[in-house]
Amino acid sequence: MTVAPDPIRLPSRPTAPARPGFPLIACVAPLVAAALIWGITGSALVLVFAVLSPVIAVAGLVDGRRSNSRQRRRDAAGYAAQMIEAEAAVDQALGRLRREAWNAAPSVHRMLGDAHDPTHWADPATVSVVLGAGDLPSGLRLEGGDTEQRELRARAAVLTGAPITVDPAGGIGIVGPGLVIRALARSVVVQLVGQLSPRALGIRTPAGDDWAWMAGLPHLTAVSPVGWLTVTRPGRPNLPSPPAQPGDPGSDVRITLVEAEASLPPGCATIVRVHGASDAELVRVGGHPAGLRFVPQLLAEQQTAGFGAMLHREAEVAGLAGADAALPETVSFTSLGSGRAQDPDGPPGRLSCVMGVGEHGPLTVDLVSDGPHALVGGTTGSGKSELLVTWVSALAARYPPSQVTFLLVDFKGGAAFDVVRALPHCVGLITDLDEREALRALASLAAELRHRERVLRDTGGRDITDPRSAGRLPRLVIVVDEFATMLGAFPTLHALFVDIAARGRSLGVHLVLCTQRPAGVMRDALLANCSLRLSLRVNNAADSQAVIGTDAAARIDAGRPGRCVLRRGSSPLESWQVATTNDDDIRAILADQPESATPVRRPWLDPLPRLVTAERVTALAGGLAPPTTVLGLIDEPDLQRYSVARYDPRADGHLLVVGGAGTGKSTLLAAIAAQPTAQSTAQSTAPAAYRAELIPADVESSWDALVRARAALDAPAGRAPVGARRHDAGEECRALLFDDIDAVLARWGEEHRAAALDLLTGLLRDSGRSGLRLVLTVQRLTGALAALPALCQSRLVLRLPSVYEHQAAGEPAASYDDTLPPGGGHWRGARIQLLAAPAVQQSGEAAAVPSVLLAAPTDARVLLVIAASTARSAAAIRAAGSPDFPHVVELGAHSVAGGRADRLQVSDVGAGTVLVGDVDTWQAHWSLLTGLRAVAPLVFDGCSLADYRLVTRRRDLPPPLAPAASRGWLVRPDGTVQRVRVP
Repeated sequence: MTVAPDPIRLPSRPTAPARPGFPLIACVAPLVAAALIWGITGSALVLVFAVLSPVIAVAGLVDGRRSNSRQRRRDAAGYAAQMIEAEAAVDQALGRLRREAWNAAPSVHRMLGDAHDPTHWADPATVSVVLGAGDLPSGLRLEGGDTEQRELRARAAVLTGAPITVDPAGGIGIVGPGLVIRALARSVVVQLVGQLSPRALGIRTPAGDDWAWMAGLPHLTAVSPVGWLTVTRPGRPNLPSPPAQPGDPGSDVRITLVEAEASLPPGCATIVRVHGASDAELVRVGGHPAGLRFVPQLLAEQQTAGFGAMLHREAEVAGLAGADAALPETVSFTSLGSGRAQDPDGPPGRLSCVMGVGEHGPLTVDLVSDGPHALVGGTTGSGKSELLVTWVSALAARYPPSQVTFLLVDFKGGAAFDVVRALPHCVGLITDLDEREALRALASLAAELRHRERVLRDTGGRDITDPRSAGRLPRLVIVVDEFATMLGAFPTLHALFVDIAARGRSLGVHLVLCTQRPAGVMRDALLANCSLRLSLRVNNAADSQAVIGTDAAARIDAGRPGRCVLRRGSSPLESWQVATTNDDDIRAILADQPESATPVRRPWLDPLPRLVTAERVTALAGGLAPPTTVLGLIDEPDLQRYSVARYDPRADGHLLVVGGAGTGKSTLLAAIAAQPTAQSTAQSTAPAAYRAELIPADVESSWDALVRARAALDAPAGRAPVGARRHDAGEECRALLFDDIDAVLARWGEEHRAAALDLLTGLLRDSGRSGLRLVLTVQRLTGALAALPALCQSRLVLRLPSVYEHQAAGEPAASYDDTLPPGGGHWRGARIQLLAAPAVQQSGEAAAVPSVLLAAPTDARVLLVIAASTARSAAAIRAAGSPDFPHVVELGAHSVAGGRADRLQVSDVGAGTVLVGDVDTWQAHWSLLTGLRAVAPLVFDGCSLADYRLVTRRRDLPPPLAPAASRGWLVRPDGTVQRVRVP
């Protein structure tokens, strides 16, 4: 459809400037002025100026007319230039409209020339023919201007030399001398057969040599076309009328040639009267008078040479003519007679099967001799998936699983291969529904090549057909549907498939690669090994060229799914119809399969199990030998194996485990704590390779473990503090296991948290040459903990809530997987599943905290209690009933030895006395506190760190206390501080 161009603006003719009038006032004014001056002054000289006034007026009049003349010339020149531009714009617009009209018209010269492209047959409802060239309304609009531009407007209104097109439906009557009307009819016929396929249009023509040029047209032999083209000449013999056909009668076209208009049969919708070779008249169009004169588009018989043969070749490729037209519309799998009963053992060194019907009967394809690899092209709806299913089914029907197996790859959901998944030959189906598992399986193919190379090397065979290797390896056919989509998801796999294509022949691995758009996707290194080419209908010639070397597949009729073009190496093209396979065919194949106790080997290992047992790991590891600890199994798909993940504290240093809640961190620590113990038990003659201490995840145990470890590092040899162990040469390594250290840090107060972080980072930094190793588990690496990965030599990352936290833990974003099961993670760049270890008793149980009454020194005769609540603490101590401290005194509340407690002196306090008061009360009794603290221990019950510092005047940190527990501090007279249990 031609879009009307934008309106062209015409210039308006310029208006002539008005003639200037005589300047009467300018002439009279000087005269009056001169007379007044003369009357006043009496000077006759003034009258001279009066004489100049007419001269000035005449000069002004002449100058105005001269300026008007110049303006008229400028306006006229501008108008002429604008008219030239408008005329040029009109000519350009008319030329563009003429080109667009001819580009849209089915010109007979384009049908015969190189520009003819029958790739897409036209819809019969939209077909039109060009009778010649004439004048038509242009539809060009001109705006502005004036009525004097009639010539330009008339020229713009007519599109000269435009194609005169008519609808052939309803019949065309051509009247005139016999020679010219046959030339015009010949032009109409060429246009019709060039636009409509033999399926849409068949031809019936008059007898005689004038129509011998049509002998090669495929439309003459059309089988049951939708409509018929009939050329008649009243009074001349014609071919038999075509048989009546069901369908739309409007699809028939009749061209009638007569020398007189009176001889025309009634009902011709279009009548053309030809006066000569360059003059014709369109008398009627669509049943209405026209009266349009034009130059007819005549065609000599010599100009049609080769046209019929060309169309016949195109129709043959599209399956619409010749032997290909006789191919069946559908072929059933059963009708091919495929089955193993025909050849129970299968031909040696071959993978041949019948896949459909060709021009000469059943079509057999051998993937080994014709391949070793195949490329299949086809657009949506062309029958591509059906071809793959039939190929797999036909091979499975002829060969047992011991000779051929299939790996199916479908990157459009997997539904294409649902029919054949039940075949025992199918070792797996890879889809795009789980991209991680798809990439893992495809990466295993490289290991499959190495496995086959090892088998051939062990048997001494040169390739899979060598008798020394016979029966050791079945051929593996990798069928990939939507290969381009797979490469779009995993571009790195192209190199893998190039490697398979290069080495597959000798190793018995064959590729069947299927794609909708092969052009620009398949590289030369891969195409060079795909000697077998099959193409169903594709959308354009470039895709067809990429598969079979010609544009034949682009011309296959869209109404014939399963029609395919085959090229074997440099052999000629073969057209054939693919057979269709259904569930009954698959069931029949399954019924014919022999029973085999040997399962088919898969070309890749199953994904890591969700539960890794100790028995499985022990069997794979060959025993758990110190000094390493088994963490679990590592997935190595590129090697088709699992390997054991080990952690050696001596060599691997500190271990950081990052993972969300419920991901298996605590289970891992239990496994690390349990394994060295089990090893030392089994090997009683030698100590364990290292001793693991599992620290309870509470503020008291974690603090004490950090303090003891720091003291052991800082103490000179042989002088480690009590409760701390120091590593000596030859002694086993010691590992401290801290669970959820980030949660423990969050429960400490601000000062204890800062001090604990200093202790932790100091141990990680300073214990490198010692036998101390830390194993830390955290949920999040935030704040100061973000530096932990840099301080820990080993890192294990379990499932985390987000990819950002996964990257913060030092892992690439591409490895993030939020579907990992508990125990699943990444260890040294590989996927790991942790050992499901049984729960063990924590070896680092918190030390027993003595009661405040029992922890007091045996020689202490007085106990000082600083309490948050004096009455509550005093009542609890009385209830405890210690025989060493029978007297409990609340400062400021009771009388002692005849005096008030708020006026006690040191000498008033007897042995076995407990003095209880809050911080403020003890501040009021500061002299008493100062006098007694040198011999009496201080107990802080329910006090804060600020209370502790206010009373003791010390800046060091006491050990942290577990929240919501009966804990307090005991400060001995010698200054040591310990944690005690208060009543």
